[in-house]
Amino acid sequence: MCIYLYPNSVENKDTLKMWSILLCFLMISEAASSSCQCSTENGLHARSGAGLSHSILVTLRSGECFKPTGDIVTHDGYHWHELENVHGHHRAWVVGVYVRTSSCGSSGTIHSFATGSVSQKCLNCICKHVSGCHNAPCKWDVYSNSCGYFQLKEAYWHDCGKPGSSFSACAGDLHCSSSCVQNYMKRFIGGSGCAHNCESYARIHGGGPAGCHHASTLHFWSAVESMGCSAHS
Repeated sequence: MCIYLYPNSVENKDTLKMWSILLCFLMISEAASSSCQCSTENGLHARSGAGLSHSILVTLRSGECFKPTGDIVTHDGYHWHELENVHGHHRAWVVGVYVRTSSCGSSGTIHSFATGSVSQKCLNCICKHVSGCHNAPCKWDVYSNSCGYFQLKEAYWHDCGKPGSSFSACAGDLHCSSSCVQNYMKRFIGGSGCAHNCESYARIHGGGPAGCHHASTLHFWSAVESMGCSAHS
């Protein structure tokens, strides 16, 4: 809501009011364009219409975010929110109780990570590098499988405190896996002797507790850096 206050001495109040209304509209539009609706549940169904009878277009994972169109419809006892550009679908509807509002970038799609010492931007760059920030299938890598969004290994998951119901469940959940990364960094960054920054976090993620000292992790950091991060992201 915009409130207009005009001193009595101001001339051409109608013109000033017109420009104020335009500015207010632009501010509201900008705020709306920077808001996303983020799934709070794994397995959230995005449907072709507002109602349980409509076909399921795609199943969303926790933390996936999309721009809302602003349309909200009540049907089947739920408030349905319409989202745009959902995994190749121009429009899709989700139950509003299972989404939350968050900020999003110009791309319209963001990821919402667990909070901690590692910044959201740094986590996003690591996630994009190792998996494209998708729930990637497990692959054999350095004597064991690496799984999910952050390509976690089971030993890494044990070291981060074993969040979630199981290793595979946590690796495949964006919030749980990013929480594991946050816990891992909290546990090991202090004793590493390295700067508390994105470069150190990335190299520890790629090379273990002392990874920030190993020359072999510089290539990993370069790849993370190419995703748009700097040491101080």
